[in-house]
Amino acid sequence: MNVQDGTLVIGTLNGDRSAFAELYDRRARLIRAVCYDQTHDLQAAAELTQEVFLRAYRDLRRLHSPDKFAIWLVGIARQVCREWRRKRGRERRAMAVFSEKLAARDQWAAPPDGSLLELREAIAGPAGEGKDRPSLTEKERLALHAFYLQGRDTEEARGVLGLSRSGFYRVLSSACKRLREMLEGDSNGGAEGPRRVAGRPREVRP
Repeated sequence: MNVQDGTLVIGTLNGDRSAFAELYDRRARLIRAVCYDQTHDLQAAAELTQEVFLRAYRDLRRLHSPDKFAIWLVGIARQVCREWRRKRGRERRAMAVFSEKLAARDQWAAPPDGSLLELREAIAGPAGEGKDRPSLTEKERLALHAFYLQGRDTEEARGVLGLSRSGFYRVLSSACKRLREMLEGDSNGGAEGPRRVAGRPREVRP
């Protein structure tokens, strides 16, 4: 027998966790589709779907009509996606402001040595980057620019990104790992065989 959403909502409120698991199984695909339609990003859609269900579980007692769970859930999804888009907008504006500051200070005037040039090219995203090739997010590129290439203080760098200290180091650590994969991929795929990049950043831990 097909149990109605409202019955599962009531069961969840009465402490039956398996009831909410059933609600997730029923509605996760719908919510993932809503999130993808709003973000056009598969990874973001998957992450936001988890956030939607976490909020729904936390706020389930606010649902006055249990049978309207699906409609209510879609409303939460749209709100979560709006917040995601606003956050992305702030990150892009921070990147633009930071880039303008770099241009104003003429940070690129002095010719870099070979290792820094290679590092900058990798961070920028060299030509020929394919779908299967690791790539840096905007936030990761900004963290690497600020911390390694521009020699900025950690507090200033994380302030530009709007992150806590631990959050900044998580982004930086992720960026270093991804950058290492990019550079090693270039090395292993070249005609000259593997090469070692001098001054390659070590993974940073908080």
